[in-house]
Amino acid sequence: MKKIISRTAAVCALLMAGNAVAHIGIARENVFSLGEGTREYLEGSSASLGIQLPHDCKNAAGDHFPTTDVVVIFPNADNLNSNFMTTARDGTVHGANAMMGIKARVSASWRKVKVVKGTVGEYYSHGSRTEDARAVKWLRGMVDGDHYDNLEIKTKFPKIDPASCVGSLKIKVPSIQYCKSGYSIAWIGTEGSTLFPFPSNDPKVRLTETFTASFKVVRDLENNPLPASCGGVATEEVIRPSDADIDAFGSRQP
Repeated sequence: MKKIISRTAAVCALLMAGNAVAHIGIARENVFSLGEGTREYLEGSSASLGIQLPHDCKNAAGDHFPTTDVVVIFPNADNLNSNFMTTARDGTVHGANAMMGIKARVSASWRKVKVVKGTVGEYYSHGSRTEDARAVKWLRGMVDGDHYDNLEIKTKFPKIDPASCVGSLKIKVPSIQYCKSGYSIAWIGTEGSTLFPFPSNDPKVRLTETFTASFKVVRDLENNPLPASCGGVATEEVIRPSDADIDAFGSRQP
């Protein structure tokens, strides 16, 4: 598992380092750090995630256009599989979603911070729940090229089934950055969205089909060790919102 953690740290460093890959991404956290990883969170824990907005939009001529709206979409449309769970105080096992109980920090930088809720897979949090955040939208702000912002949300992560061989869950959160004069950048890592078709015929719309912000939820090996049947080999699962989720929640309409 230590090797898995080390590889994760290396991948994160590659994704976030340098001007050539300056994306909307998950900020390096410093409240909890497991091993060498800096974007890894312990199963069953709660965390505040900083979603970094590092730059504005730019056209081919090098003109800059300030960011006015940001949308972040979460993969909560369906339950995770049986390898993940939430538990009631009496020990009853329930389903789980990748990110649960999402709240957005209030911010004076934006006229409106909208938590868009919808139906999700059943999970337990002070009772059985089937509604949760599907996206957060930071609306009517003004972040130019000389500034950046850190858009903060708070969330809770699922537990990993002790009988499984899962060592980590990689969670992808597509984001769209809307700028003045009709410019936008869709950090969605997919080519199948109708809202942001690839390739784009609009010179003002930049679609980054190879990148989406991500982080990992990792197994608590001290309290939830891998079963002997796994042979010491941990697996990783990946979840992301569907293209339909991006189309449904990706606009800047509140």
